[in-house]
Amino acid sequence: MKRFFLLVPTLLLATSLVSTAQVDVVKGDGASIRVDLNGAAGSQASKIIENDLENSGYFKAVSSGGEYVVQGNASSSAIQAKLLSSDGNSLLSPSATGDLRRAAHKVANEIIAKLTGKKGFAESRVAFISDKSGHKELYVMDYDGFNILKFTKDGSIVGSPNFSRQGNRIAFTSYRSGYPDVYTLSYPSGGRSRIAGFPGLNSGAAFSPDGSKVALTLSKDGNPELYVMSADGGTPRRLTHTRGGESSPSWSPDGSQIAYTSDEGGRPQIYTISSSGGTGQRLTSSPAYNTEPDWSSESGLIAYSSLSGSQFSISVIDPKGGGGHVVYDDGSCEDPSWAPDGRHLVFSRNSGGRSNLYILDTKTRQAVQLTQDFGNCTEPSWSGR
Repeated sequence: MKRFFLLVPTLLLATSLVSTAQVDVVKGDGASIRVDLNGAAGSQASKIIENDLENSGYFKAVSSGGEYVVQGNASSSAIQAKLLSSDGNSLLSPSATGDLRRAAHKVANEIIAKLTGKKGFAESRVAFISDKSGHKELYVMDYDGFNILKFTKDGSIVGSPNFSRQGNRIAFTSYRSGYPDVYTLSYPSGGRSRIAGFPGLNSGAAFSPDGSKVALTLSKDGNPELYVMSADGGTPRRLTHTRGGESSPSWSPDGSQIAYTSDEGGRPQIYTISSSGGTGQRLTSSPAYNTEPDWSSESGLIAYSSLSGSQFSISVIDPKGGGGHVVYDDGSCEDPSWAPDGRHLVFSRNSGGRSNLYILDTKTRQAVQLTQDFGNCTEPSWSGR
């Protein structure tokens, strides 16, 4: 599990509304929808689309009837569908080719956009750390836990993955050299380069909204402090000057501020600072230990891990004002990362000595388990769409 004092600390996306003329807005959450595709892969494709629609929080899949119906055909390499209202009115004719799961995710996103005016996250991915191989390595999977691929074989310690909002790069820390250095990895090709290998700690790199810069923790000048540098490497610019230690940076939606963790006041709390430098502003005060902020590019809210008693909970705070509040506290929960929709989070939950990844709907407070029997899975980072 990631802790503030470990050497390895632990999506700008506007809600591009479809034009009003093209949207049949779902009234509230839980609209009933039936997916009934025929063909060689009809049953499998139907289940994937149903799962995507339910995970969005806007729909409830049903086996008969339904306010909306999805019909059509699916093969192993193509889906041709039609979205109908309960009165038989044709609303949309989504189609996709290629890998069945990817095609089904694309169709689900088209349906979500049509009926809600909001973009879905079914085609997004999650980077995370697992010790399944005996070492902590970097993996990437589809948002629903399928198609897990291993991207490092460093045989040491890998941690702090962070997807760029463009979804084409992942920053992470690795001890492959014997020291904690920061690398970036091109996704999905897997090509990597070291961008920070200064003396001391190099860790926790997070991409700016446009992907051109990273904020990260370096201890090259003494204490672990926040710096900003080019995402391709170069000379870092120091942001903080405190007696404490800073970690876990996360950029605001417009890139003007950075949220981070600092123990300059005694125990770790969440702060914000201008991305051009200045004085950090403390955001949290209760409980006594708050860490791992993640700033949503969509909702503008900051999720973080909050220690109460002996376990961590997932909390959310509005940096514009108001106190933080717990949104999930079943088991010890850490490492929250926002989905591109600003409503859902992926996080790591430890129960019975084993850590797995879960998706949380912060509106309904319902959590869905993603990983199982894949070692200890921690430090998830949700890609952009």
